[in-house]
Amino acid sequence: MGTRLEVIGLKDIQQFQQLYKQNWPKYCQEYYCLDNFVSFLKKQPHMRNIQMYTLDTKQARDEGLFVIVDRYQLFVGCLTNTNGLVRSALELLDWSTGLKCSSIPSRHIDALDGLVESKRLELVFRDYTNLYFMKAEDALKLKVEPPDGFVLRPLSVADAPLVNDEWPNHHVGSLFFIERQIRLCVSVGLYQEDTQELVAWCIRLQGGYLGALQVKALHKRRGFGSVVTREIAYRLAAEGHDVMALVGPLNKPSSEMFSKLGFQVIDQCLWLRTEPTRGEFTWPEGE
Repeated sequence: MGTRLEVIGLKDIQQFQQLYKQNWPKYCQEYYCLDNFVSFLKKQPHMRNIQMYTLDTKQARDEGLFVIVDRYQLFVGCLTNTNGLVRSALELLDWSTGLKCSSIPSRHIDALDGLVESKRLELVFRDYTNLYFMKAEDALKLKVEPPDGFVLRPLSVADAPLVNDEWPNHHVGSLFFIERQIRLCVSVGLYQEDTQELVAWCIRLQGGYLGALQVKALHKRRGFGSVVTREIAYRLAAEGHDVMALVGPLNKPSSEMFSKLGFQVIDQCLWLRTEPTRGEFTWPEGE
């Protein structure tokens, strides 16, 4: 078993990504998470505050084990969870500032829970989401024309403050995150043609799934959420990507929408945030 974390880079995660093509779509979470970080690092080779690790063993590399800490968010992947690799890697991480463990595939949940228990970490939250999945060939059929009086186009960074303010998960430091995702990932906004008001939107988040799906309050119940979801799914599929979305099981409107569009639930993912262990820590704005 590895005794230390080993820093990895772009070439490593490109090699790991290929391992996750097998038994598709079993490992689609890991594949598309790495797909995004590969894209990020190609566009911005010296991105700040992203650390990527594996363990210092051949077995870890053979299993494609990766741990990515993106500012305060943690992503983890491994082909199996029967050999303790994930748990070993998590034990070696620095948890002092608290981490938001994001979209953790179901097969790694026991390793994460065991880590939390062994380190006696206090939790801010622990929530499950259902992983909705659609093949690219099906998503290509979702192309939609905007409603009369509206236009569909990618978001701009100028839209970020509104998107962040309306996002139920916004927090200190999240504006930087939203701006970055708009710059680096596929996004779609629905704009009123005459006023150019942004009324609905969706962004591909760094884990590879659709997120920050929102419709402004005055425009709800008009099917706009479905419109932007269909459009962003189509745009991802046009680039050759299958499409994923994470939805809380209690979010009935979104669950019904994705099911109606033809998405299938193929897994559950865990979201878990730990409290800092060395006093309060707030991620600085602009980083």
